[in-house]
Formats: sequence, structure tokens, C-alpha cells
Amino acid sequence: MAQTKRWGLHWLLMALFSLIITSGIVTPAEARELPLLRVLLAQQTSADVRVISGTYQWFDEETNGIIEDAGQKTWTASAVGAVINLAKDNKALAKSFNGPLLLKAVGSGENILEVNGKKYRGSLRVYHLRSQGTNSLALINVIDMESYLYGVVGMEIGSGAPEEAIKAQALASRTYALQQRDRRDSFGYYYDVQATQSSQVYQGIAGETPRVTQLVNATRGQVVTYDGKLIEAVFHSNSGGQTEDARYVWNSDVPYLRGVLAPEDKYAEEMKGSAALAYHWRKTITARQLANQTLSLTGKDPGDVKSLHIAEMSPSGRVTRLEVMGTKGTISIDKAKVRQLLDTPSTKFTISGSGASGADLQVLSYGSSGVTKTTVLTTGSYQLKSSGLAVLTATATAISSGGTSILAGSSSSADEFIIDGYGFGHGVGMSQWGAMGLAKAGKKYNDIIEHYYNQDRRDNRLRIVGDWGI
Repeated sequence: MAQTKRWGLHWLLMALFSLIITSGIVTPAEARELPLLRVLLAQQTSADVRVISGTYQWFDEETNGIIEDAGQKTWTASAVGAVINLAKDNKALAKSFNGPLLLKAVGSGENILEVNGKKYRGSLRVYHLRSQGTNSLALINVIDMESYLYGVVGMEIGSGAPEEAIKAQALASRTYALQQRDRRDSFGYYYDVQATQSSQVYQGIAGETPRVTQLVNATRGQVVTYDGKLIEAVFHSNSGGQTEDARYVWNSDVPYLRGVLAPEDKYAEEMKGSAALAYHWRKTITARQLANQTLSLTGKDPGDVKSLHIAEMSPSGRVTRLEVMGTKGTISIDKAKVRQLLDTPSTKFTISGSGASGADLQVLSYGSSGVTKTTVLTTGSYQLKSSGLAVLTATATAISSGGTSILAGSSSSADEFIIDGYGFGHGVGMSQWGAMGLAKAGKKYNDIIEHYYNQDRRDNRLRIVGDWGI
């Protein structure tokens, strides 16, 4: 995440996998023909930059003029008021610049620069953020798409993941980056993606391995389209057994981001240790902690919390609304803030404890779309319809063809709540652990893409095309 759609496995897998084999890097001659990407590395008041290898020149993009050759010097770019100052080996240049400035790779060799101690391929744009009312600089790595992926794919899914899963990740990451580039460019953004989980985790050369580079090259230029357009190929760590419709997370209903069963997510448990927690986790929160976090998040004081109630759930079992019930009233927490309130890896969970009030009944109904299974709460009144389930009132009565029955609920005082959950991340799009499980079972990367982004429909609306979709 992709915005906060990006929950990659980089923190979980780098310690697990270390397989390395021979690879090849895209040469500068090839790179000139590849799509370029503007990656926001950081926003800060100054940056130290130096050339590691290759030939670079400083350009003033406002005047389109050359400032000077960068050489093997150490450069410092600083935001001073509304201008950018450049210093070479701690000696300031006589002129200040409005910018943007571009430290451009102009050589035919391997061009590598270092920004604040981290090495990157490509060029560096320094953009003053005065238009945003801040005295700071945006540091943007301008890099060809494939070199960008070398520093992304292994950080997201792990450099030792099964080959077909890495290829699937390469397609998802490439497609996502290009789709974001097109979208942001249409709005006049000064960057395309961020180097963090807000987009995709990008570590430059530090994130590269020969194995990942080889597998990225094996999918060179391949992207995923739906009805001829690049998809927003979001992904996450682990769906906990079933991915989610985008409409239940971001209110955007698109046909290629619909939920699918993902039993292969349990592959995480085969890794044991912390990896297994991506699939099944548990945490405890006290009533006092919950009260404090509710006040901090909403500005409303629930008083002494007596009950934590799952008010609404999606069909896949993810919580879309919580109710914190306290001595000063009931506070509703919508889906956008559920994880933030409880600090949980996902919203796919149940709650137990003396004050828990959750959803633990399954209702089956039959309609035009076939059999529908819906998880319902132990409080509330429901009527079965051909289209599914409709909530009628807040009383504890269930109405069906067999008559009326009273449902038992609980709302007693509680000292703590046990949250038992599954999955890691928003749950939309491709599950990375599920992709690894599918690859381990013999599925190819195109099968993985078809499964997560087209529900295995094989209707030719979703396609993998080459040449970056251009």
C-alpha cells in the first residue's frame, strides 16, 4: 500500500529467507527505454548526497541549465527560506536556486548515488516544498521501473519466497506503481509513489538480491489490466483465509478487487515463530486501555468501559463497526478506525471476555446469487430475505420461516478483552502468504494473479500484457 494499502512482509521475511543466485542488472542503455518513476524518499530540511559510481551533473530544472559536474564530491542540499542552497564539500555555492534541482545520471556506466547514507540507482530530484507552506525539501529518486522493482519486490514478499510468488509480486508491484504514476500525474503531483508502506517498501540497492533481480527480469515489462486498463494491484501480507471486497474497506467497488477464499494463507504457520502470527494472532486489551484509546481517537470519553460490541461485520468476517459501551455512553467506531483503536494486525477478529458482545451466529439464506452465509450478532433482530439478511431493530429477536426466537447476548462489566484474530493487513487484493502457498502447491504466477484479481473467472477481462501496458 499502496495511501495505506501497503502491508508488506519485509519485516517478517528478511530474516527467514537468504537464497541467492546469479542475476543481471538492466544496463543504462536499456534503462533509457523504460518507464521512469518518481519515488519520494523523504521530506526534510537538508540532505547529504554523493556519487558512488558513474557520471552525474547538477541541473537547474527551472532554467534547464547545467550547474556543474557532480564529480566525486560530497554535496549538501538545504532549504533556506524559499530557496535551495547547494554546498560542495561544505563550501556553499555562490548562487541559490528556486529548483527543482536534478542530480542527473549522464554516464554510460553503472550510475549509483548515495542519499543520506543509502545507495540508489538513477537520479535525484530536490524539490522545495514552499508551495505547501513548509521550509523543507522533497527528495525524489527518479529511476527506471525495473531498477525500482529490484529494490521493492524482495522487501515486500521476501527474497527467498517461491519463484512463482516472487513473479506474481513483481507483476503486482509493477502494475501498482504504473497505475499510481498515471493517477498522480493527472493531478499534478511531484512524485508517483512513496518509499514506505504508504505505497510500497523501497530500499534502493540495500533491498536488492541477485535472485529477486533475476525473477523481476523474467517478468520484464509485464503488467495486469482489466478491460484494457491497468488495475490498482493492491496487496497485503495475509488475509486470514479469505480476502476482502474493496467496498468494505475503502468504499470503492471494482470487479477485480472482490474477496476470494484463501486457505493457502495458512502457509505462514509452516514457517513457525513470528511468521505464523501473520495468519493467527491474539492480543489482550484492558478496559482502562480501551477507554483511554477511545478518548484519544475520538475525543469522546466513554467513562468506565463495560462492554465492547461488534456492531457490524463484512461477509468475510471483518469488523466494520465497533461499539465501546461505557458509563458515559456508547461510542461507535467505524471501519476506518477499528484497527487504530485496538492496534490489531487486521480487522478479522472476535472478542471474548466478560464484557464482550460479538458475532457468533451463522445464518444461511438462498437467493438469486445462490447460498449466502452471513455472520450475525448475538443482539439484534433479523429477517431472512431472498437477497440475504436485513437488520430490522436492535432487539434480541431472530425472525425466520420457522418462527421467532430470542437470542442471548452479554453486556456485563469487564476488566479485559481478548481479541482473537486472523490475517495481517487490509485484506484486499493479493495475499502475499497465500501467493506463496499457491506457488508451493505448483501454481504459476499467472494463476496466482488470476485467482486474486479475477476470482478465477478466466473470462479474459483480466489480462497480463507486456511492454508496461504502453
